[in-house]
Amino acid sequence: MRFSLVDSGIFQHTLDLSCSLLWPKSKMASTVKVAVRMRPLNEREKILNSKVIVTMNPETTFLQDPKSTRPPKPFHFDHSFWSMDKSKEQYASQEMVYEKLGMDVLDNAIEGYNACIFAYGQTGSGKSYSMMGSSSEPGIIPRLCTALFDKISAMSETQSNITFKVEVSYMEIYNEKVRDLLGGQSQ
Repeated sequence: MRFSLVDSGIFQHTLDLSCSLLWPKSKMASTVKVAVRMRPLNEREKILNSKVIVTMNPETTFLQDPKSTRPPKPFHFDHSFWSMDKSKEQYASQEMVYEKLGMDVLDNAIEGYNACIFAYGQTGSGKSYSMMGSSSEPGIIPRLCTALFDKISAMSETQSNITFKVEVSYMEIYNEKVRDLLGGQSQ
């Protein structure tokens, strides 16, 4: 659920932009949420002594050109998730990202709407971690699936006349080739 926001020069390894495409609960509800998540520096970036040029508050991401004395440039999003250091108060955990983005997808799916989470970014930008996570820190997809089937189970117990149909696609587009990550087919 991440997008690489800037794809050039000094910014290319620092930002991931997340987007949940939601069918609204009402005609007045927003249909798209856009979020940025900053991942920790990887080992290569640490070895190169890469400078962190990004700061965040909950809805704004600031980029500082290290070659400039001008103030940082602000970019406004629905959410800005800072995930650089788990020991810091502003750290955005997998749970927080799911609560802010995945729960709306779940609510819309339960209401019968199609729901989509779109992740885009360069290799190594953290898309897989945000989407799948790890066994100790599950990402959006495992949390969403668990919650979806828990809700279906609870609704089935109280409402015997309801039927459910769940269809899921999980695809990757890499080098202009589409691969079904659930079935392994390339096109």
